[in-house]
Amino acid sequence: MTTMTAGDPAPSPSPSSPPPDPGPPGRGGAGPRALIHRMHSIAGVFVAPLLLIAALTGLGYAAAPTLEAVLHQQEFTAPSTLPDRPVAERIDAAARVHPDLPVTALRLPADSAETTRVLFADPGLGEPRARRAVFVDAGDLAVRGDAVQYGGSALVLRNWLAEGHGSLWLGAPGRLYAETAASWLGALTLGGLWLWWDRRRRTRRRAAAGPRRAPRAESARATQLRRHSRAGVWLAAGLLFLTFTGLTWSLVAGEAIGAVRGAFGWYAPTPAVVAGAPAAGHGHGHGHSGHGAAPAPDPAASRELAGQADLVVDRARRAGLTGVLDVALPEAPGQAWRVTEARVPWRFSRDAVTVDGATGELVDRVDFADWPFAAKATEWLIGAHAGRLLGWVNQLALAGIAVGLIALILRGYRMWFLRGRDGRPGRLAPPSRWRALRPVPTAAVVLAILAYSALAPMFGLSLLLFLVLDGAWRVLPRRRARRAGATGGAAPMEADKLRI
Repeated sequence: MTTMTAGDPAPSPSPSSPPPDPGPPGRGGAGPRALIHRMHSIAGVFVAPLLLIAALTGLGYAAAPTLEAVLHQQEFTAPSTLPDRPVAERIDAAARVHPDLPVTALRLPADSAETTRVLFADPGLGEPRARRAVFVDAGDLAVRGDAVQYGGSALVLRNWLAEGHGSLWLGAPGRLYAETAASWLGALTLGGLWLWWDRRRRTRRRAAAGPRRAPRAESARATQLRRHSRAGVWLAAGLLFLTFTGLTWSLVAGEAIGAVRGAFGWYAPTPAVVAGAPAAGHGHGHGHSGHGAAPAPDPAASRELAGQADLVVDRARRAGLTGVLDVALPEAPGQAWRVTEARVPWRFSRDAVTVDGATGELVDRVDFADWPFAAKATEWLIGAHAGRLLGWVNQLALAGIAVGLIALILRGYRMWFLRGRDGRPGRLAPPSRWRALRPVPTAAVVLAILAYSALAPMFGLSLLLFLVLDGAWRVLPRRRARRAGATGGAAPMEADKLRI
């Protein structure tokens, strides 16, 4: 976000402020710089509150995995030093906590110091993605905790922070808000980069032409502008990364991106659960908290299946699966168990197999190496956005970007107020005269906006609304001024001199 850059119309220079930038000779402010600057500065003022909320909730979202690990240390930790008991016995120990609920899945740790997580379907939770999770020490079969899990692995706190960042806890309307913020974040970043590059280009051009007047002390606003621009350039890659990965989760753009991925076969395949059936492509639906729960067997049937768990896990390990494993029970009679390497920090591949629980035979397998590259890239980028790909390093980088964005927003507002007088905000960038715009660069800017709007429809819709309101803001005062002049009233007031 930014509000003002070089090229702003300003009052006459004072001894404490640098001379105004006249721009390229003979062109005034009619080039693409005028268009981009106006959109960048005005949108920066009005969209900044959305971005500020997104940045603040993003700070909590970035820290969510670490906060969850601290808050649930008891549930995650297995203090017993006894040898691990069979997986079936761990399931039985957890089932005694919820004898009336069916077991649907479990997460097996790679380290004996961590608990085994056994998941139960619980219709009473009233949330399709929610399941009951019981944590069992594999050594002494002690139950270390009982919690609610959402999606793939998130517990209550992490899920709550994810919902705040993704929808402001408002459901579908909140998701539209978040998508609008993400869309404008990318647009403001790209526009700010162009303005920074254009300003540097014009500065070098003036330096090559030689000094035309004695240098003057840098004003407070010029200092803010320089620091704002420098920080924006350093943060640009991170801001664009958050924009485009965030759009994959969005309500409107996410559907379009999903359709494109499906059309080109960019989803990760999943192993078949029935012998002889081909592996199928699968839409992961990378929500902030992972996947939804599958249909569950009845409690009695799941207890019978639990006795096959050790045979299934042993076969999966012999097939080459390593680390933490997500194990899903069959969803219907005649289907196989599904075992997948879990999404955990510093894990860059996720092989998966399906195993016949009755015979221990391998039904199918899908190695991460066989995924389409686009599916691999999506897996890595989404993991990085969620702060789990590189562990605490990833979370620290996300937190740094969020803090940097907050600083950019506050500095942008500071620049706006320094432009005004008596502590009031200053005028916004003036409108361009359409007749003076150069056709070729203007067309390029318009085409770029249209292309970005195709990727981020909420940007296009909100920009259209802005243009309508901006046009009304410019036209209505002039009409009132003409009517007042016709009746001998006050003199006309130029629309570009109105204050917000």
